[in-house]
Amino acid sequence: MSRVSTRRATVATGLALGTATLSLTFAPGALAAPADLPALQGPSTAVIGQTYELSGTECAATYPDKPATVYVDVFAAADATDPAAEPLLSLTGPVEAGDWTATLAFLPGATPGGYVAFALCEPYDGGETDTGADWLAYPEFSFTLAAAPVTPGPVTPDPVTPAPVDSTPTTVAPTGELRGESANSAGVASTKTSSTTGAQAAQGTKIVKVLTGFQPREKVTVTLHSEPQTVGTYTADADGTVTVSFTLPAGTPAGEHDLVFEGDQGTYFQESLTVTAASSSDSDNLAYTGASLALPLSLGGGLLVAGAGALFALRRRPAGAQDV
Repeated sequence: MSRVSTRRATVATGLALGTATLSLTFAPGALAAPADLPALQGPSTAVIGQTYELSGTECAATYPDKPATVYVDVFAAADATDPAAEPLLSLTGPVEAGDWTATLAFLPGATPGGYVAFALCEPYDGGETDTGADWLAYPEFSFTLAAAPVTPGPVTPDPVTPAPVDSTPTTVAPTGELRGESANSAGVASTKTSSTTGAQAAQGTKIVKVLTGFQPREKVTVTLHSEPQTVGTYTADADGTVTVSFTLPAGTPAGEHDLVFEGDQGTYFQESLTVTAASSSDSDNLAYTGASLALPLSLGGGLLVAGAGALFALRRRPAGAQDV
């Protein structure tokens, strides 16, 4: 062998390769001697970043005091027939038992594709072999270098787009049924002022209620119980305040009643109302007023009749009569 590179690595029987330091290199053209050794053995595919083992046999020493030496060079397939090409990887090491295994490792920067390995066995006897050279060649060995498997990273879930919120108020058909004051919607209250009706009202009077806490622009149906009857539908303002005004229906009996305020967006409020009988003093005043008008009219009518009679009598007196 005539050319020596600046790298060398360990190749031994069953021993993995260590750090490369120095090796003998040769171009493919140097392998002109016939191949006298068995074919190399190894997987057909190597993987970047993983170890790869290449094996050979029958590299026996012929010199008593020294072991034989194996040289391995790896070329890209495109450079395998180019005598001037430089090997991408060169290994060398002593062989004592004749059989050897070289463990290769391709770093992440290696290029996937086809590769060819060439191996020589140097007997170390200082003379020539039967082929006329002082070394024996193994048949060239082709394999494929595959890319390193991709390690999946953490999966980032796709952002979830919230469904659009329908801002249209849900319309609920009011039923006017009693649910009990425990069903009153939170935040709804009946305002108590001097201009509003309290918890009691007389028959036939006007009822005024102001309630807060409804939804803005909510339509509120008002139902009077005990005999259910709708007394009106009102619309809350932008602040949710609704003003209710109606006259107690004729025939509403005196006693305990309930008012139900039910919005079409689901708001509910119920409160009690005591209806009292109309005051008897109101009927007495009306009867007295009728009598006081009848008397003057009767008297006036009598005076008119008397006056008419006197005028008639004056017109019928005989001529020449004198007034007394």
